[in-house]
Amino acid sequence: MLSTGFLGTRADAFVDVAMVVFLAAPFLMAYALRLAAQRSYRAHRRLQVGVLLAGIVAVLLLEGSIRFGGAMDAFTVSAFYGTTAMAGLFAVHLAVAVPTFIGWCALAVLSWRRFPRVLPGSFSVRHRRWGRLTFVGLWLTCVTGVALYVMSFAL
Repeated sequence: MLSTGFLGTRADAFVDVAMVVFLAAPFLMAYALRLAAQRSYRAHRRLQVGVLLAGIVAVLLLEGSIRFGGAMDAFTVSAFYGTTAMAGLFAVHLAVAVPTFIGWCALAVLSWRRFPRVLPGSFSVRHRRWGRLTFVGLWLTCVTGVALYVMSFAL
């Protein structure tokens, strides 16, 4: 277990790695959208899959640290531990993050199946719409996740 984080908070290194991935994800997704707009579909697909996989690994690191590492102990000394503000923010975070993740995974699977066909194709309009919703959801997940990190490990 990596006990000391590198972001200068009480969080351990696993939580800090997850935070960096979560912070980078919306910016990388914005770049991936730009690649798609430039018709660099293969690069768009590679970057989207890479960011999605990195996000999955980051969530696993975060959950592992909370369940089996020292993150929960570090969190219990937070000024916000057990408060309504923390519970409310966590509820909002989950209400956005879970559907965003499910939608992103579904979009990735459906798009992967259709990719070898001519692009853009009949799925393109739906792909763009769901991609934009995923992009907004990812930003909201990032903002609420950073707020949770600060409240849990920095204050």
